[in-house]
Amino acid sequence: MTVEELKKLWGKDLFEAFADHFTNDGWLTTDWGQIIENEIPQFDNDWNDNPRYKDTYQRMYLLDHVESDCGKFIKPID
Repeated sequence: MTVEELKKLWGKDLFEAFADHFTNDGWLTTDWGQIIENEIPQFDNDWNDNPRYKDTYQRMYLLDHVESDCGKFIKPID
């Protein structure tokens, strides 16, 4: 998939959060929570909540998705 196709499928915000973790076919690992924990800080330098951290988790929990046959990847329902 092209970058534009991935952005259309996942949406701009989720694409930016997981850009380095999609497969060539647009699948994302089911362990996406660990990606958020490792790459998006929960707090800023002043210990305020990071809205991107919370928003990314919220978007993923509300996402309607299909699971791959092996159960290791997800993709939004078109």
